[in-house]
Formats: sequence, C-alpha cells, structure tokens
Amino acid sequence: MRDLVDDVVVELSVRKVRALLVVGAVALSTGALIASLGIAVTAAAQVGADIAAATLDVVEVRVESLADGALDTSVFPDDADDRAEAVDLVASAGRRLDLSEVYPTAVARSGHAGAVPTPGILVVGATSGYLDAAHAVDDETYTFWLDRPTAQVAFLGPGAARDLGVPLDGPTSGLRVWINAVPYDIVGEVEPDGPAALDQAVVIPYAQAVASARSDADARMLVRTLPGGGAQVAGVIATAIRPDDPARLEPSAVVSLSSLRNGVSTQLDRLAAWIGSILLALAVLLVANSMIVSVAARTSEIGLRRALGSSPVTIAGLFVMEGAVVGGLGGLVGSGFASSVVVVTSILNGWDPVLDPLHMASGPLLGLAAGVVASVYPSVRAARISPAIALRAD
Repeated sequence: MRDLVDDVVVELSVRKVRALLVVGAVALSTGALIASLGIAVTAAAQVGADIAAATLDVVEVRVESLADGALDTSVFPDDADDRAEAVDLVASAGRRLDLSEVYPTAVARSGHAGAVPTPGILVVGATSGYLDAAHAVDDETYTFWLDRPTAQVAFLGPGAARDLGVPLDGPTSGLRVWINAVPYDIVGEVEPDGPAALDQAVVIPYAQAVASARSDADARMLVRTLPGGGAQVAGVIATAIRPDDPARLEPSAVVSLSSLRNGVSTQLDRLAAWIGSILLALAVLLVANSMIVSVAARTSEIGLRRALGSSPVTIAGLFVMEGAVVGGLGGLVGSGFASSVVVVTSILNGWDPVLDPLHMASGPLLGLAAGVVASVYPSVRAARISPAIALRAD
C-alpha cells in the first residue's frame, strides 16, 4: 500500500498541471453541490423567519355567505373590535369595508358643479383599530375620528393624494376631497405598504361605508396578534366576536411555521441536490477522461511494470489510488470553497449563514467517491494491457 501511495505521489508531482486541473474540477463540482445545499438551508431558514414575521401574527376574519344566498345586513356587532381585542394574545383589531367594490363612488378634488371625478381612487371604510392592526399609520393622533359615524374625515394613501393633487407634505388643515359630492376633511396619510394596501385609497369612517352599502356582508376584520399567537387566535376569534353564531365568520387559516419551513427546505434541498449531482457527474466524466488519457500516455510504463512482475491488480490499484487521492484533495478544497460561497452569499443578502458541519465534512468523502468511481474503467483498461504489446508500442 505504501508503494502505491509513493508511486501516486511521484506521478502527481511529475504531472502537476494535469493533477491541479483534475483537483480543481472535483473541487468545483463538490463545492457547488455542498454550497447549493448550504445556501438552500440558509435560504429556507430565512424564508421561515420572514414568514413568521409577516404572517403568523396576522389573522383575517371574513364573513361566511349564507347557505340560501340571503343577504345579512349586520354580521359584525358594533363592538366587534373591542370583543376581538379582549382575546388573549390579540394586540389590535379592526374592521374594513371596500365601499368602491359594492357601491358606486366618485372621488373629486373639488366640490364645484361639473368637477370631474379622479379615476382609480378606492373608497375604503375602516375603524381606527384596522389602521393600527395593519400598521398603516405612523401617527395615530387623529385615527379616533374613524370611529365617529358622523365625522366627515378622510385619510389618503400616497397614490390617491398624488392623483388628486393633494399635498400631504405639510399641514392638512383646510384640505378636502369630495366623495359622491360630500366634502371630507383630510386629517392624515396612510402607509401604502403592508396588508392594508391603501396606496390608492381614501379611508373614511367604517360606519359611513356600512351605511352606504347597507350591509357589512363584504366587510372583514384584521387581527394583529402577539408574535406566534396567530394559530391560537384564529381558533377562537370567531366565537369571541359572534358567540351566538360563530359559523357566520371565517378566520383565515394560519399555516404552521414548522410545516411551512420544512416544505420550503425540502423543495430547495431537492433543487440544490439535482444541480449539484449533475455537476458531480460531469466531474466524474472529466476525471475518467483525464485518467484514460493518462493510461494511454503511460502505456510503456505499465508494460515495464508488468514485465518486472507487477500484477494486473497492482496496476489497477495504482490508478484507483490516484483517483482516490485526487478526488479526496478536490473534495477537501471543495468544502472550503463551499463554506466561503455560503458565507459570502449570506452576507450579500443580509442573511444569517447556516453551515451544516455534516455537509462540510461530506466534501472529502464525495470527492473520494467521485475519484474512485471515475478511475474504475481506466484502471481496468490499464490492468488489461499486455506487457509485450506495451513495450513494443514504445
């Protein structure tokens, strides 16, 4: 065995460029496989964290349609927000009705006769609790107006303000919009992002929107919970709001974070494994081709070894050992390369890198296996070379 190792070391030192190229090929392939798996694990962890932050603390409650198709004019009780906020783990809750979807609305900057309504503006009725739950306002000083049924006030989304020509970069005192020819004083601005999506909206008191629609059957409630409380709240919120008929309300389903993370991780792992496996297979073919060329170039040496008494098994073992050494070295370098790729990718994307020791330790083993598999055919071919023919070929 020691003689085989010495022969392999000598052979690799003589053909340094070829050895380095083969080691590099194995390193890139194993490194790509391990890096793909590492990035998949890191990305899955980040996606899981983002999902937890974005969805597991939000529950939406919608109205369930009656079986006979009848219209229920009052589904949410007047104190629905207070009932929801009384539930453990609930931070805030509020109702919303998109009036423009169920009732004709026209929004204009001027109340003069003949004023042309601005297209694309949505009229939304909402309670103060809704804006709080949706994180739709930075300053909640004036949101209480939305809970007063007779208050003619409105909040504007940035897109709606731009289209209407309403400046919101200063005091809003004296600014108005007209909804169906009724003036509304502008008291604030709502954020365009988040679950509310109010960029193109004019938000008015919820009670006025329900009065215009003559029903709250199309209303919905947004419930913001403490972190991780979404699943528990979703299971009891309908009963808390309508203890007399909880079936009239349908809370949004909250997916388990563990199952969601596992699903994301599984899909990313599969993709990474397929890509890495293809690269590893290409590396095996490259190593095998290189060793076949090496066998052809060393035909006379093989013949001389056979003439001096080396058995076919010894000749085959020489090439298998060479493939194992090259593959192991390539896998070792590949693990280091993969670790660097995972860390750099995580830093560039603002992720927390996840380096699985098992993945990193598998690099040399994968390279070793690839080198051995790639050397099987060349070693068998070398072992079958006849000494007489080999010496004559020189």
